[in-house]
Amino acid sequence: MIRLKTNTDNLLHSNPELYAVFENDKSFEMARFIHAILQKYETGKKVLDVGSGLGREVAFLREKGYDAVGIDASEDMVAWSQKHYPNANFYIGQQAMFDLNQTFDALVCVGSTFLYNYTNEDAGSTLTNFRKHLKDGGILYLDMRNAAFFLTKEGQRWLTDELLEEAIFDGKPAIVKTRFYIDLAKQILKRDYNWKIGTREAIIEHLEHRLFFPQEIAGLLSANGFEVVELFDKPELHISSFTDIRPFQFGYELSGRRLQVIAKAI
Repeated sequence: MIRLKTNTDNLLHSNPELYAVFENDKSFEMARFIHAILQKYETGKKVLDVGSGLGREVAFLREKGYDAVGIDASEDMVAWSQKHYPNANFYIGQQAMFDLNQTFDALVCVGSTFLYNYTNEDAGSTLTNFRKHLKDGGILYLDMRNAAFFLTKEGQRWLTDELLEEAIFDGKPAIVKTRFYIDLAKQILKRDYNWKIGTREAIIEHLEHRLFFPQEIAGLLSANGFEVVELFDKPELHISSFTDIRPFQFGYELSGRRLQVIAKAI
């Protein structure tokens, strides 16, 4: 039986094996999309992945000839990445405070990592740090939950219904039931999880994400050294498949589940 860390602030982030089951991305959808963006904007080869998780995107980009490195706040995730991709470099650090003493041609921050900035001040500090680590003209790609999605009928359903996900972990069924609530005053998405993994006792977890609206994130970027190039909600790499055939098309309705931004360091 795989030993789970349950006395933790974030179950998935502290248990890479469990994360790999529920966020498997076996087709490397996100990595392939990042690669397409880097090609589209003809960036240089130095790439930093902030919130690198299992290290899949870093590993994929390195196979494509990029000098890609990763940084993550979770020691468990960094240890997993170093074990599975020993030829790549991964660092432990908080997104607003890390200092790698070098600059990059591109910086990517995906999977809602940016939403752990709970205030505008936090977000500004993080974007300032991102800008410090980018060369002039460097490209930033952000991917996160979209606050505007919760204004749609589907988004409203997420706030009333219990969501269910199932997978097989360690040879046994793993089920997570999720309830979402929004603290409107703080724009905080509260996430209540009920995990039932094999024969283990249920694990109850309470997590939070800051929600940003499209023009809000655009304003923060403009105030912290960036020029917005694209603000879009499709392709949605966490949800649908991505075709590498170029030129790919951005979707601008901005009512989808993912808010994504491409910006240039100025």
